[in-house]
Parts: sequence; structure tokens; C-alpha cells
Amino acid sequence: MPTTVMDMLRAYPADLSGVDRDKLARAIEECVTCTQTCTACADACLAEKMIADMLKCIRTDLDCADMCGTTSAVLTRQTAYDVNVTRPVVQACIAACKACADECEQHAHMEHCRICAEVCRRCEQACNDLLGSLG
Repeated sequence: MPTTVMDMLRAYPADLSGVDRDKLARAIEECVTCTQTCTACADACLAEKMIADMLKCIRTDLDCADMCGTTSAVLTRQTAYDVNVTRPVVQACIAACKACADECEQHAHMEHCRICAEVCRRCEQACNDLLGSLG
């Protein structure tokens, strides 16, 4: 089933510089989902009774949300594509997702952290898959 992301990539009028469209679309979609999930997890952490125990989790959630948002935007823009910019952005997103998943897994007894860790791992994998195909 086609997605809006894939529809937009197919509609792009120029060559996509040899980037695998399926991997690109998946990475964009996972980054957008991760942005929302990490933002929601940080907000849920703020509602926890032991908020002081959640400070690192909140911070990693927000860092990850910012990195995923930036990465989805950079990946979405294909005009004048520059692998020297894209590659380090994707690598930073992978690092942020790993850090956030590692932290949220420590709080997996809370449903929002369990979900967030899973989403971060999916995004990390999608970005790793894309990284291997970047020209």
C-alpha cells in the first residue's frame, strides 16, 4: 500500500541520486513517528510522580525528537542532495535513537517508555538501513 511519503518521492521530478526510495521512505516515516512518540513520552514522563527520576529520560526523549524531526526534514529535501550533509545527520539520528531507546528501556515498566523504546529501535534500524545505501 503506497504511503504519502512514497507518493511524494515518486512525484519528485528529478533523479533521486541513486538513493533507494523504499529505504528513504521508511526512514522518513520512522523519523516522523519517532518525533511524535518521543515528544509524547517526554510529556508523559513529566506527568509521572517521581519526575526527578525521569530527568535523563525526558532529556533523551527531547533530544531524539529534535534529531528525528531534523533528519526527516533533511531526508525529505532532495534538490541539490549532498551526501556530506545527509550522512552525518542520519548518523546523529541513529545515535540519538539508540541513546533514547537505551534510556527508555530502563523505564519499560511504564508503558509510554516501553512504546518509545520500540519506536526508537525501529527508527534506528531504518536509518541504519538507509545509511548503508547512501551514495
